[in-house]
Parts: sequence; structure tokens; C-alpha cells
Amino acid sequence: MDKIAKNFIFKTFFSLVKPEEIYEKKVREILDRRHVLNLPIVEKNATIEEVLSVLTARNHIWVVESKKNKKICGVITESDVLKYLTPRHPPKYAFGRGHGISIYYGTAKKAEDIMHRHLVTASPDDTVRNVMQRMINYGLRRLPVVEEGKLIGEITIRYIIQILLGKR
Repeated sequence: MDKIAKNFIFKTFFSLVKPEEIYEKKVREILDRRHVLNLPIVEKNATIEEVLSVLTARNHIWVVESKKNKKICGVITESDVLKYLTPRHPPKYAFGRGHGISIYYGTAKKAEDIMHRHLVTASPDDTVRNVMQRMINYGLRRLPVVEEGKLIGEITIRYIIQILLGKR
């Protein structure tokens, strides 16, 4: 295959948007409002069964005070649930002590029992560059987009890559 044909195929299938154009955009400019309806959300008093039910289809859940006000409280990921599902063996000298928070031992009953409370968030006025830097610094793949304490969307590294590839 000659160089012209390879160049044509690359441009056709991999039409990259210039990263500089995306990096300086505000989150609000690229946020797809339709995805707000599809966000994985549970209320903080949701049962563990509800949480696990959502996690069968998604790899994370945003925990809110109520679905009406969408005030964000925390996040639960698959890896979080794994550590609460796995029974920890207490040391032999710990007779009579509780087992901590555990789904196995029944000490975790609600979403708020197992959620991460300290969230790294994005604002609609943040630039994509700042959001990506935050993701790198904290080792995260997704951030909730929060305005006045309310969840209005999420931004993921997958979403940013799709924009760079011109798929969105």
C-alpha cells in the first residue's frame, strides 16, 4: 500500500481533533446533557441489594442525598464493593469484636455505609486540561460534574478520548 493510501485510511478512520482545541474548552461546552438521564445514581439510604443491582450493569455509582435534589454525597466503585464482599478474617485474639464494615457479615446495610465520602469533582467552568490533570493526579477515570453541590453530569477519560477521535 502506498503512502497516499495509508494517509487517506488514517485520516478517514482516525480523524483526531487537535488536542489543544479540546484542552482549553470548558467542561460545560463538551458535557452531553442527555447522559444526565443515564447516570448511575442511588440515594444514600439505598440498600446493598440496590447498589449491587446497579453495579451489575455499571462499574460505579454516584450516591446522592435524594434523586430529587441530586446533592452528591459519595461514590461506590466495583473495587470498593470487592473489599466489602470479601470476608476478612479477624485475628484470633479479637474475640467478641465486630468485623468492621462488611457485606459478608451484614454490617454494611446501606449505600452510605460503603461509599467514598471524599470526592474529587469537576465544575462546569473547569477546562478539560484541568480535569485531565486532576484525573492523573488522583488516579481516577471519571469525575462527577458538580454545580452548587448538585450532580449535573460526569466526565470520563473515555468520553474525552471519544471527543479527541471525533466520535462525539
